[in-house]
Amino acid sequence: MRFEGTLLYGLLVWLMATTAVRAASPLVISEFLASNSTNRVDENGDFEDWIELRNTTASAVNAEGWALTDDPGDLEKWRFPAVTIPAGGYLLIFASEKDRRVPGSNLHTNFRLSNGGEFLALIESDGETVATAFEPEFPPQAPNVSYGVDAQGARVFFSRPTPGAVNGVGLVDRVADTRFNVDRGFFQAPFDLLITTATAGAEIRYTTNGTPPTATTGLVLSGPLRISRTTVVRAAAFRSGWLPSNVDTHTYLFTADIIRQSPNGAPPPGWPASWGSNVRDYGMDPDVVNDPRYQGTIEQDLKTLPSFCVTVHLPDMFDPTRGIYANPGQDGRGWERPMSLELIHPDGTEGFQENGGIRIRGGFSRSTDNPKHAFRFFFRGEYGASTLQYPVFGAGAAEEFEGFDLRTFQNYSWSFQGDGSGTFIRDQFNRDAQLAMGQPGERGDYFHLYINGQYWGLFNTCERPEASYGATYLGGNKQDYDVIKVEAGPYTTVATDGTMASWTQVYNLVRPPGAVNDTMYRRLLGQNPDGTRNPSYPVYVDAANLIDYMLIILWGGNLDAPISNFLGNTSPNNYFGMWNRVTQDRGYQFFVHDAEHTLLNVNEDRTGPYPAGDSSVVKSSPQWLWQKLQQGSPEFRLHVADRIRRHFFGSGVLTAAGARELYLRRRNEIDRAVIAESARWGDSKRSSPLTRDGNWL
Repeated sequence: MRFEGTLLYGLLVWLMATTAVRAASPLVISEFLASNSTNRVDENGDFEDWIELRNTTASAVNAEGWALTDDPGDLEKWRFPAVTIPAGGYLLIFASEKDRRVPGSNLHTNFRLSNGGEFLALIESDGETVATAFEPEFPPQAPNVSYGVDAQGARVFFSRPTPGAVNGVGLVDRVADTRFNVDRGFFQAPFDLLITTATAGAEIRYTTNGTPPTATTGLVLSGPLRISRTTVVRAAAFRSGWLPSNVDTHTYLFTADIIRQSPNGAPPPGWPASWGSNVRDYGMDPDVVNDPRYQGTIEQDLKTLPSFCVTVHLPDMFDPTRGIYANPGQDGRGWERPMSLELIHPDGTEGFQENGGIRIRGGFSRSTDNPKHAFRFFFRGEYGASTLQYPVFGAGAAEEFEGFDLRTFQNYSWSFQGDGSGTFIRDQFNRDAQLAMGQPGERGDYFHLYINGQYWGLFNTCERPEASYGATYLGGNKQDYDVIKVEAGPYTTVATDGTMASWTQVYNLVRPPGAVNDTMYRRLLGQNPDGTRNPSYPVYVDAANLIDYMLIILWGGNLDAPISNFLGNTSPNNYFGMWNRVTQDRGYQFFVHDAEHTLLNVNEDRTGPYPAGDSSVVKSSPQWLWQKLQQGSPEFRLHVADRIRRHFFGSGVLTAAGARELYLRRRNEIDRAVIAESARWGDSKRSSPLTRDGNWL
């Protein structure tokens, strides 16, 4: 039978040619790691993903001009410098986005690898010939498990990565994910839970105490599970010689059960009787749950807000030695613990579940006398997905996160200070006001929180204005930004991203006596003395942003930001500043960050001037800059008057009507949720609980 001239013949010729090209390529991708947190660090001490090339020939190969890419539309995305790989040798390249191509030093691509799977290819120096390709994409990857070619040429997973060395024995494949027949949510009636996997011969193990199951721990699933009360189920599937599935977590909330949790304050089954030296508080107070004003509504009150559900191995939270809740003063990566985070909407709107890391957040609130701490959530490849992809802060806000904060109420709180003047609104109201004035600001909303199914109270999400925020909302890449904030403890201004160089330059321009006048003000705006733009001058000040920020501070009588009354007005506190040092065309953006000490005294005067900042740049703040500009520049003072006219008159944000509208929106949002907070924490520091009607209203 003759094939010449047929479509089949053409396909066979193409296939043989493609196979021949790839087989003849002297360099191949032999292994890569797309989720690295323990295997190999780069010269900066970072656990970056990596790609390993192997020279398959008996001669050295110069890789100059070859390319790596994760984009099938751009085969030359990252080209190699002049580097030689010895005969039978290896070359390791970090997939870090750092884009470093200096021969003799560590090489870094200008892209990262997605642990969810993506296209990856090695291209020869002609820019067209494919040496190795994982197409259309490599399979989803597991933390610290590499993927590549074994001795038989098969593509497999390696539980023990071997960068720069011969690959070991691989795992056949990954066990298919577990499937739950009932999704997480709120329930009134018992049900049977079925958990399955599509991988034949796999064993499913599960837990209900928050601990992730392993191949040798947890209970072996032998049939459906009867779920009749608030339960957290974690499950994974295992098969010998295969990479296990990831751990799936589902929280099932029964409000009738929740309102009766630990009514006498005793630890729930399996929970510790103490949290190190911390004050312990468990359960829902019967004095609130059974109060005639609330007993008919409290179950529904738990559904008036969405709920976050954190699931952790309890010792990671409460163990006296390593638990983050038992050691709240500890911070940093070493005090981050793995968790599952779920978002459950009571109306059935789709939420999410993602694995990540959790830390305690805050300064003053880290006291061991505080039984209700705030948290920071982090999402990295070592836990699962490299980012959380969900519109946590609503429409029009960011939809992808490396992390965000879950704050609670510390000053004027029921849980920490037993303070009847707590409103739980001050912080978010001030942040709302900055956004309403048309400025970048920290979005946030209110949520209930559960830890391993135990109700933990009312909390407040908050965006964190660091470099990734700048890239999302202001443009560019996160590597472009200088971000400054106040470091609690020494109460000094430091850079959390980038450096202090740009802020120090602003400080040095403004600090000398008499330095500030209209000419200097225009220079900070990036202008010549006549007000025309001078491209050689960076734009350091966004006048509207600085003024609007300070108007909120002064209007609310903020005692603890950006200059702290509690530190004798000689130190800064509680602010973020952000500047793009690459474009340099938009002045520093300042963010209202912590505003609990506001709306206290209608006659509070925070205009200053205060000495904080006069001595050194590390004691400076946006208010110090504001003071200097007000004192020296009539043009700036006129700009202040313009912004006052905008916000304090007509329909302005800071008129009585405008502020009331913002405030009542938040008041109405948490009106019923406060009852649940009262039951959980109203008696934390008192024998009789603080309540919605008796105190909050």
